[in-house]
Amino acid sequence: MQKVRCKSGIMGWSGRLQDNYVDFDQFKYYASMYGLHTRLGYKTIKGAWKANPLFEGSVIPSDFRRVE
Repeated sequence: MQKVRCKSGIMGWSGRLQDNYVDFDQFKYYASMYGLHTRLGYKTIKGAWKANPLFEGSVIPSDFRRVE
C-alpha cells in the first residue's frame, strides 16, 4: 500500500482492492456493512471485487473512493 493524502486531508493508503483484503469473504463483510462497493461505483460486491480497482481510503469512511 502506498501512503496518500485523502480528500479529508489526513494520510491514508492507496492500492488495488484485492491487495487490501485477505479474501473475497473479508471484503464482502465490510462492503455489506459500509457499502464499500457503491463508494467505488459498483452495483454489486462481486463486481467490485472482480474489477479490482485502484482505490484510496483512510480511517474515515468517506475517504474510500476509486482513483484513476
